[in-house]
Parts: sequence; C-alpha cells; structure tokens
Amino acid sequence: MNRNILSAAVCACTALSGTSALADITTEYASSLRYRYEYFDIDEAPGTSKASTARLSISAKANLGSGFSAFADFEAVEQIFEDEYAVPFIPDPETAGYPTIGDPQGAEVNQAYIAYNSASYKTQLRVGRQEVVLNNGRFISNSAWRQNHQSFNGATFSISPTDSFKIDYGYLSRVLRVTGEEAGNGRANMESHFYNLAYSVKDVGVFKTYGVLLDFDTEITNSTDTFGIRFEGNMPMSDIRFLATLDYAVQQDAGENPREIDQNYYLVEAGVQVSGINYVIGQTALEASSATDKFITPLAHPHNGWTELFLNNPSLGDSHGLEAAYLSASGKIPGTQNLFFTGFYYLYSPSTGDADYGSEFDFSLEYKGIAKTLLGWRFAQYMADDLFQDALRTSVYVAYTF
Repeated sequence: MNRNILSAAVCACTALSGTSALADITTEYASSLRYRYEYFDIDEAPGTSKASTARLSISAKANLGSGFSAFADFEAVEQIFEDEYAVPFIPDPETAGYPTIGDPQGAEVNQAYIAYNSASYKTQLRVGRQEVVLNNGRFISNSAWRQNHQSFNGATFSISPTDSFKIDYGYLSRVLRVTGEEAGNGRANMESHFYNLAYSVKDVGVFKTYGVLLDFDTEITNSTDTFGIRFEGNMPMSDIRFLATLDYAVQQDAGENPREIDQNYYLVEAGVQVSGINYVIGQTALEASSATDKFITPLAHPHNGWTELFLNNPSLGDSHGLEAAYLSASGKIPGTQNLFFTGFYYLYSPSTGDADYGSEFDFSLEYKGIAKTLLGWRFAQYMADDLFQDALRTSVYVAYTF
C-alpha cells in the first residue's frame, strides 16, 4: 500500500476516534457485512468454482467544520469455507483453468480522503483514496458487486454553477483493482484525467459530454484517450414514463501505447416505465478491427452479462469486437412491497466479422423487507455458439448494515 495513503488513513482514523482536542469535531460511523456464495461452471473447464466469502466494511467520517471533513473506509474479505475458485492474475496450480471469481481474500484501506463541501457554491473536493464512478460505470467504476471494491488514489472536484449545470473533474494517480495487491494487475500507477459536463432539462433528461484520458506508467497498452457524448432521457407522460439512453464515444491510443487504436463505442436504449417496472430494449457495441485495434475499458466493471465472460473486448479468428443486443425488465414484483427483480436477455456478435458469439439470460431477485437487511439471488446462463463454452453462474447473498 502507498505509504502516504496509509499515513492519511491513520491520521483520519485518529481524528475520528475522538482523541482530537478540537471540540467542534463531530464523528459519524457506519459498517456493513455482506456474505455471498457464488457458483460458476463452464463446460470443459477442469473444475467448478465455488466461492463462499464475507465482506466487512467499517467507515468513519469526521466533520471538521467550515465545510471540511475526513473519511476513512476499511474493508476485509474472508473466505468462509474451503471452496476452490480461481482469482484473476493470481496463479494457483490447484485451481488452474477454473472459472475466475474476482473475490480474493485480504484487508485494506479502501478509502481515505480529505473533503471540502460548500452548499452555497455547490462544490465538492476530495483528495486521497476514493471510489469513483463515471456515469453508468462503463469507463470508470468502483465495481460494487465484487467483495473488494475498486478505488483510486487522486483528487476529484465537482461544481454546479446553476441548478441545471454540473462540472466534474478528476485526476487519478493509481488504481487499486478488485483482484487485490497480490494479483499481477491488482495495482497500476498512472497520470490520468477525466471530466464530465452535464446539463439537465426538466422532464426531458440530462445531456452530457465527457472525456477519459488514461496514461499508465507500466500498463502502456491501456493508455487511451476517450471522448464521448451521452443523453439520459426521462420523460413523464400521464401514467407512463419514457426512458432513453444514447451514448457515443471515440477512442485513440495515447501516451506510450505501442498499439494503434482508433475505434468507437455506442449505446442505444429505449424503454418505458409502467406501474413501477422498466421495460427496455437496447444495443451496445465496443468496436474493433483487429486483436490489438479495439475499444477498451480498463477501469470499468464488467458489462454485457453477469457471467462476466465479456470483461474484455473479444476476438475470434477474423471476428473482432462486441455488439450486444438486449431486452431487459426491472422493478418491483406486482403485488409485493419489498421484492424486486431484474431480467436481461442478450444476443452477442462481433462488430467485425461474421461469427455468432452466443446468447445469455440473466435474472435476479432482491428482498428488502427486513430492517437494514438485503437478501438476494442472482442467476446467469450463457449459451455458446462460436465463442467460449456454455456457462452457468449463480449467487445467493445477504447484506446487513449496522
């Protein structure tokens, strides 16, 4: 762990413990516990992965006065039973070839930062280790589904000059990935920046333009410049709410990247919300023209299916890239108060070439009827054509906040 970040965490925790002599300091504490059993089977793999893990998060915030505060978040992940599963980029001869589940054991300071907030000027500044999510997490995410969250060393700033206009900027010097410090890709230093400008129109939606400029010190093939525009539509009309998302981005190689990259990304969604349920049809693409000239998202959580088989933009022979057409429905199950569902059906194909990758069905249930407790079940099944093998992945989990 970076010693400067560790020192900041220790100082923050000291202040939060109540030992400070400053009388106007107030403290807030929170903690959560999440247990999950995850099963992942891929045809022809040498074994089936089974992960039984618990995540403990303990956080504290000190309000220092005059808009300043300090925040620290400690997380620990422990394997509960003697299950076997492969963790990405952590070699283990006993689980070689097993399906990967990105939940390594370990403990670390997940967040430790100093913040300044001004309600009158509608600004926020955070300096230190922090979780960062840009828009829908397609380019920068904290990967909240995984037990070990992804976080970053750096600084982020946001300001809202008007009620309808917001500017976000961030500088990232290091990423701490979900695979942990023992993994080959668990930590990476960088000199990266991002920005996001958002303008809201009442009863229409939010128009955005953004940029993600990644410059890695050692992972130089991940160095890229990405610029995009995005619209998130939300238009009420009588008892129906119309939903729409349009997202388009261009990406080129940057820094010392030896690969020539010149590719596009797009997302098109249209849907309606009826009686609290969202029905959506969409298509998204990470384009590519070769095994090296492809659109990449090295700081994102997995998209395009809960099997997470499409964590990386794929190639198969002369077929490259990914196009995913999908249908989804989500909301509260009719006749219930606390039971929610989400369902997806995907069809996958390349952006270049004529291969048929396969299809996937995802479904989840979550129950929120017990105070401070969440119960959930998640299921995903991939039906292979030309790419990968048939796969089944499912999880049951319980989370408690105290």
